[in-house]
Amino acid sequence: MRIQKNKYYLIPLVFVVLQGCSSSHYRITQKNSNGTDIEVSSDRVITQCEFIDGYDGDRKDPYGFMIHILDLNKTVLTVSNGVVLEKDICFESKALSDKIISSARVVTVRGRGDAESPIIKGDYKYTFNNYGTYPDNGRSLNFLAIWNDQGLCFDAFYGTQKPCPREEP
Repeated sequence: MRIQKNKYYLIPLVFVVLQGCSSSHYRITQKNSNGTDIEVSSDRVITQCEFIDGYDGDRKDPYGFMIHILDLNKTVLTVSNGVVLEKDICFESKALSDKIISSARVVTVRGRGDAESPIIKGDYKYTFNNYGTYPDNGRSLNFLAIWNDQGLCFDAFYGTQKPCPREEP
C-alpha cells in the first residue's frame, strides 16, 4: 500500500524535473571585438529573407537575410546580413541557418553591435511557434555567424568552411 501512495507523488515530481530540463534559454555569452554571441533555445529563433523595396544598387533581385531572436523581455532582436543579397543566395543562407536551428536544442548567433541597448518597441511583429507574436525591440546586430550544439555552423563570410565560426586574427 505504501508504494502505491508514493507513486502519486512521484509523477508530479518527474514532470517538474523534466520541465526544468526543457526550459527556454537566452543569454549573451560574449561581447568583444569578435562580436556579440547570443546563446538561445532553438525555438526562440526564426529566419527570414525579405525583398528590399526601393533598392537602386547593382543587384537584380535584392533581398535581405535576417535572423530574429525572441529575448527574455518578450521582444525581438534582429540579426541581419549587412550586405544586400541576390534572392537565391539569401534563401540558401536561410536554408543553411534553418538546418542549424532545427537540428539543435541550443544555437549561438554572433553579430556585431549592442544586444543590450535600450528597448524601443517597434512596428514589426514576429511569430514564434511555441511563444506567440512579439514586437521588434529596436536592437539590431550585423550577422557574422550561427552555430549549434551539434557542431553545424554557417559563417557570413566563409559559409560552412572550417573552422566555423572564425575568430578575428
